[in-house]
Amino acid sequence: MSISTNTHGNRIRELFRDASSVTIVAPFIKTNAFRSLLDAIPLNVPLRCVTRWLPAEIAAGVSDPEVIDMLEQRGAYELLLADRLHAKLYIADNRCLAGSANVTLAGLGESNESGNIEVLVDTDLGHPSVVDALRSIERDAVAATQSMAKAVRRLASALRQTPGAFNSGWYPVSRHAEQAYRLYHDPPMGFLSAANQILLADVARSNLRPGLDEQGFRAAIRDLLAAIPIAATLLDASEDKLLTRADANPYIETLTTDDYGSRDLWAAFVDWMAYFYDDIVMKQEISEIALRRAQLLNDP
Repeated sequence: MSISTNTHGNRIRELFRDASSVTIVAPFIKTNAFRSLLDAIPLNVPLRCVTRWLPAEIAAGVSDPEVIDMLEQRGAYELLLADRLHAKLYIADNRCLAGSANVTLAGLGESNESGNIEVLVDTDLGHPSVVDALRSIERDAVAATQSMAKAVRRLASALRQTPGAFNSGWYPVSRHAEQAYRLYHDPPMGFLSAANQILLADVARSNLRPGLDEQGFRAAIRDLLAAIPIAATLLDASEDKLLTRADANPYIETLTTDDYGSRDLWAAFVDWMAYFYDDIVMKQEISEIALRRAQLLNDP
């Protein structure tokens, strides 16, 4: 298949050639396509890149955290991560191409395979949609670091080595919730015990961007736990409420696998809820473990 010279990639490179500053905004950035854009930007021109690094996307190979290495070698750069990024913007001074094309060979229309159907429209920085997107980036984006790149690569590797997430959404299977942030913040690269392999897979399947502090990580895991249907029994209750495995079993049975039975999944759920919602629920021993939605001592 021959590649047309009238590609989105060529339009972007032409836009960049005489710019005094450049901004690239795209959720997916692959090193091969990125290199072709860098070649069009003089080394003295400041370059700002905004992308996202989610473990599932890195594992799928649609984006490369190695772009940080290319930018460090180039210099005069800023690299930001935005979790909810979907916009694709290519900005040179006050001119802009906006549309659907990511920084991938397919997105640029320069793949030898059948290309994506993409659009890039000429506009400027004053367009309301562009203004809104850039404001959201300023509010939400964080600076990328090498430690974040290392962490997301390790989490992506854990995803590739373990089965996919439950069809109904994220659900933990490890019994060591108290160690989850440690493995998220600095996932080890070498040998892992079986228990840590299971925990790292739980953390990877949460698909959180790298670099959250412990408070942000805790809030994100609480949101994921709250989305599990049986959690609502406790979290939505206005008074003390007891949840037993018998109560939860109809849901948990839908999640069982050859590796994890209903007893294992229930025990993991209890541990994660008791640790991350320690202000609301407590682990309780009856004939077997249960969770109680507890009235806080300082409640009026």
